[in-house]
Amino acid sequence: MKKIGLAVLLLAGTVAYADTITLVSDPAKNYQQSTNSPCVIGNASCKNPVGLDYTLIKSNVSSYPDTQSPTYTVSQILGVVNSTSFWIGIDINQTSETQYLGYFDMFVNGIKVAGYDPSEPTPVPAVNNGNGYADYLLQGFSLAGFAESDQVFFTMAMPIANDGAEQFFLIGAPAPPAVPEPSTIALLGTGLVSAAGIARRKLASR
Repeated sequence: MKKIGLAVLLLAGTVAYADTITLVSDPAKNYQQSTNSPCVIGNASCKNPVGLDYTLIKSNVSSYPDTQSPTYTVSQILGVVNSTSFWIGIDINQTSETQYLGYFDMFVNGIKVAGYDPSEPTPVPAVNNGNGYADYLLQGFSLAGFAESDQVFFTMAMPIANDGAEQFFLIGAPAPPAVPEPSTIALLGTGLVSAAGIARRKLASR
């Protein structure tokens, strides 16, 4: 009984500490697969550097059951995204029938650490139909705190698929806007106060 209880706690901890990934559409065609970053899962048109493999998936199938990428080291991923934070771009290819994403998860050393796991599969109609640009972005992946030798892989499932095979590719997350240093904020505040004082003096002299 103690072993079972411990196993339940470990499983609960794995789920509780997994980062939640968000899915957003990208109609502006900001990220092109062959010129941005390599695939982890995709079709034969993926452009990957030597030594960084991807899982090849077939076209014209009705679904993609649980599909796993190759296993990478943290160092390999950091080498192509140049950051501990990154996104996954999804290039959708479809007929007139909408496709659905069941989930997309990241595992480190066999433990799930981040995932997009909706309660129901999410419709992902093509925004830029055809091969090349990301239609959707999975945002929120991070490898901060992991050793460069740690092992990483991704899994996904699409319960409804059609037409050409999709591409799931790595994108280095843009850096967040810079936050002003305390001294800069203080100077800004001083400037605003001075401007307010000048304005009051001008009003008083009228």
